[in-house]
Amino acid sequence: MNRQQFMKAMEVHLRPMDPFERAELLADYDQHFELGLSEGRQEEEIARELGQPEEIAKEALGDRYDAHTPGSDAFYAPTYQEMRSPRNSTKATRNFFTAIGLIFLNLILGIPLGLTLWSVWLTVASLSLLILAPVAAVVDFVFLGQLDKAEIFVAIGAFGVGILFALASKYVFRAFKIITLQYIKWNKNMMKGDVSA
Repeated sequence: MNRQQFMKAMEVHLRPMDPFERAELLADYDQHFELGLSEGRQEEEIARELGQPEEIAKEALGDRYDAHTPGSDAFYAPTYQEMRSPRNSTKATRNFFTAIGLIFLNLILGIPLGLTLWSVWLTVASLSLLILAPVAAVVDFVFLGQLDKAEIFVAIGAFGVGILFALASKYVFRAFKIITLQYIKWNKNMMKGDVSA
C-alpha cells in the first residue's frame, strides 16, 4: 500500500470522527510519511510499519467504531455530521419530556409550596402593621375623647411587636427570594440538561 492509498483508506475509515480531529490525525500520519521518505525509506515500508488503516481507525474511534453495525463498511460509514443528528433528536425528545415533567412538578409541588412560603411572608409582613397601634390610640383619644392607661401600654407593646415583625419580614423576604430564585435557576438548568446544578 503506498502513501496515497494509505491516507485515502485512513480518511474513509475515520469518517465518524469530528472533521477537525480527523484532519489533525491525518496530518500526523502524513508527517510519518514525510519523515520516513526523508530518511530514504519506501512508502510501502512506512505504511507497513504504521499498520492497517482499519485497525488504526478502530483504536482512534474507540466507542464510536462498531464493526457489527449493519452497513458498517467504511465506504458507507456515517460521517460525523450524520452521527450527530440522532443526538440532536434525542436531545429534543429529552427536552420535551423534561419540560412535561417540570410542568407537572411545578403544578403539583413547586407552585403550591411557593405560594405557601410567600403567604407566610405576607402574614409576617402584615403583622408588622402593629407599629400603627399608637396611631390608633391617638385617633381613639381625638375622636372618642378617652384614653386608658392600659390602652397606652397595649399600644406601646403592640408597637414593639410590630417592629419585631417588620424586622422578621425583611429577613424572611430575603430567604424566600433566594429560595425562589434558586428554584427557578434549577428549572432552567434542568431544561438545559445540566443536572449537576
